[in-house]
Amino acid sequence: MSRILVTANTILPISSPPIKEGALLIADGKIKEIGPRTNLTKRFPLIAKIELGSGILLPGFVNAHTHLELGWIKRKIGHFNGFIGWLEQIIRAKKIGTTSEEIEKSIRNGIKSLIINGVTTVGEVSSFGGIDKPILKKSGLRTVLFVELFDRDEDFLKSQRFEQGELFEERPFPHAPYSCSPNFLRKLARFQSKTEIPSGIHLSESPDEVKFLRGHKNGFEQKIFPLIEKDNFTRIRAKSPFQYLKKLKSFYKTKVTTVHMVQVHPSEIEEIKKSEIGVVLCPRSNYFLKVGVPPIKHYSELDRIGIGTDGLSSNFNLDFFEELRFFYLIVNNIAVRDAPFFTVYAATLGGAKSIFLENKIGSLEKGKDADLIFLDPAYSYTDPYLSVISSTSNDLKLSMVRGKVIYSKKKVWNTL
Repeated sequence: MSRILVTANTILPISSPPIKEGALLIADGKIKEIGPRTNLTKRFPLIAKIELGSGILLPGFVNAHTHLELGWIKRKIGHFNGFIGWLEQIIRAKKIGTTSEEIEKSIRNGIKSLIINGVTTVGEVSSFGGIDKPILKKSGLRTVLFVELFDRDEDFLKSQRFEQGELFEERPFPHAPYSCSPNFLRKLARFQSKTEIPSGIHLSESPDEVKFLRGHKNGFEQKIFPLIEKDNFTRIRAKSPFQYLKKLKSFYKTKVTTVHMVQVHPSEIEEIKKSEIGVVLCPRSNYFLKVGVPPIKHYSELDRIGIGTDGLSSNFNLDFFEELRFFYLIVNNIAVRDAPFFTVYAATLGGAKSIFLENKIGSLEKGKDADLIFLDPAYSYTDPYLSVISSTSNDLKLSMVRGKVIYSKKKVWNTL
């Protein structure tokens, strides 16, 4: 059995209070013990040690939603007015297309950006037939590959070709309520109930999505459908995208990760919580696309709440530290209780719960996989969670996924 004792001046388990002068025992990629350094060093005197010293050891970040394949499209985007104008540019760029080499380059650059910014788990939306799959499987990152689906992909569900592995798994991802018919979404819900495979979906992102589902005049029917030569489809009316999917039984005996969730009324939060839905917020993307601000103060009541950078098609970079700071400024401004902790929670355990991986990752506790990062912040606060938020990629010194080092600034740590 391969065992190593890791010590640090501060450990943030997330699921329990901070540990000063702490240590954790890793064996075969899992956390076997965690607690005060003096106790564990006495119990395991002969085990090899990594003494990290001054700094903070915490779970690796979970970037719960991104589109690594779309890095190339960034240079195709000009000024736009709102979500529909942005979507028109994305569609036109995809029609012109690019090479598989450019897409692969985007994926590799994206993975590098994730790793140097403390991400150990990524929720990636795969839109180009799986070009990203082999690259991500070799990256060292823990990956949930959300396979983007539309009505034309119904046969894909019948084949049930969703890989389930230790560090890599595939899940269905119907694009959105405005791009997938109600019939397809119902079939997906039945598929999930039968297979117990979680899914994801873009939901409640723009005001036009709400108008579309209420049967009002909207940009999808006026501009997007003609552009992609898509026929309109009959759908039930609903007050909100969440209520629409509820009517389609999308949340009945299923695990669903909903991404964006901007156009949500506070009165729906309790129902979302009871439905055990995963919610992933992409704060910078929402500002970039001018779709508004989600009801974050109410979302602070949720357990399954995560953060995603989205892709470079709707963000300036994939820097997760920047995403954290942006998120924190919003959260702190609206007076969310214990904003520093909530921000780091959403980046770790909340993120893991949002994509239904909390049994493996998200916190440093006995029995979980050793997915962790070590930060040595150049500028520290008395509140260690605030120190995490203030950190940059320069402060990241070590990253592990299931006990294996995927990033290190000290060669000695690479020998593990």
